[in-house]
Amino acid sequence: MSKIVNFSKQIKEGDIFICERNSRRIIDEAIHLGAVAVISEVFLADCCVPQIIIPSDMERFKQRICEKTYELYGKKVKTVAITGTNGKTTVAFFIGQLLMQQRKSVCVIGTLGVFINGKQLKQNFRNNTTLPFYDFIQIVHYCYEHSVEFIILEASSQGLLDNRLGRYPIDVGVFLNIGKDHLEFHGGMVPYKKSKELLVPLCTTLVVNADDDWCRTVAQNSFLPIISFGVDARNTVTFQQKNDNEDEITYQFYVKNEEIEVKMKNSGFYNGMNLAAALASLWALKVPLHNVKPLMLPNGRFQHVDNNKGIKVLIDYAHTPDALEACLSTINAFAKNNIYVVFGCGGNRDKKKRNEMGKVATTFATQSIITSDNPRDENPTDIIKEIVRGLDKKKYHIEPDRKQAIIYALQIAKEGDVVLIAGKGHEQEQILHDLVVPFSDRDVVSSYFEEVGGLITKNDPVA
Repeated sequence: MSKIVNFSKQIKEGDIFICERNSRRIIDEAIHLGAVAVISEVFLADCCVPQIIIPSDMERFKQRICEKTYELYGKKVKTVAITGTNGKTTVAFFIGQLLMQQRKSVCVIGTLGVFINGKQLKQNFRNNTTLPFYDFIQIVHYCYEHSVEFIILEASSQGLLDNRLGRYPIDVGVFLNIGKDHLEFHGGMVPYKKSKELLVPLCTTLVVNADDDWCRTVAQNSFLPIISFGVDARNTVTFQQKNDNEDEITYQFYVKNEEIEVKMKNSGFYNGMNLAAALASLWALKVPLHNVKPLMLPNGRFQHVDNNKGIKVLIDYAHTPDALEACLSTINAFAKNNIYVVFGCGGNRDKKKRNEMGKVATTFATQSIITSDNPRDENPTDIIKEIVRGLDKKKYHIEPDRKQAIIYALQIAKEGDVVLIAGKGHEQEQILHDLVVPFSDRDVVSSYFEEVGGLITKNDPVA
């Protein structure tokens, strides 16, 4: 069956290519890969396949596709879109797990990929938090064909600004929080907020964090039905952290006066709020909750790495000041000894948050090991200088090589200490100028403990 595809490298035999950049080279590439027709704004006199010309009206074309897709498929597949600076991936995975526990079929789309009932869908989608419009429409059709009942997706600020959801109707829009991220891309906090608020007119119902000022403002400015979550008893979902220890935590919720307890590995107050958002989303979807079982965090989110040295090693995607503080505050609540944090900041991104992250790290950790994240086109040393500006030199150690920084932290840590490796989480690569090299924080940690146990081989990442 033909699909409409707007990324030439995704084209397969029989697909229709929609060219939004009017590039002859890209069109020729798509035809070479098997495109049987081209949709574009400009007519090409010597094109060897049929053309559909839509002069200066691609957005209206998207709208017609949204209308038709929703009419044919979307009414059978309910959609939840989650936005916020921190927690989108975790909340999406929590909602997916809760729905599966209630014997519902669900697709989760986001930073980690596309998952159907917990199994990753191995198709050639692009690596975006919010998938490009035509990929999303393709997934809606796929879910309909495979009797999937719910789509849960992450709606990033850039994805909303790029109109990747078109005007596709969203049943539930979830607003988690606002923090400092992508501000250089958006040009400041005000346009950053406005880009996220583009989700509101697509939605039928909103789920909002009543403990976040921006989320409350979004709710107050909307005429849509509101489902709220937070620590106040007046919310639809009320969250209380019942008890915790180093290894396990019990989260307690009241969902319209019904008490629900969920046990998990200790993952902090902020993940309790993420779980409250997920429970509120199921309430908004009118899905009853029965026998809620323990949930798993997604890959790279407060992820424990086992070892026989008695060191608690955690890997987390935290790459904003708020997220890093949330992780370190959680660790401080149970840590009995030293806390070491390894982190850096990405190149070509949000320079203003760098020193703030340095202040957070040196405030909440015994020692910070400052290193590279994805330097991209910047010199890692320059990024590190911005992170440590004005900080107490006794509170940090600089090691620009991320692998060596992780090893250093593991070497100085003793039994009972905690090592947090922050910033990259699930990522399997590092971006250095034009190079994209394989790199996994977890693999480096695992190989280190194999090495100290005498199990290392020359092919291991730290060999």
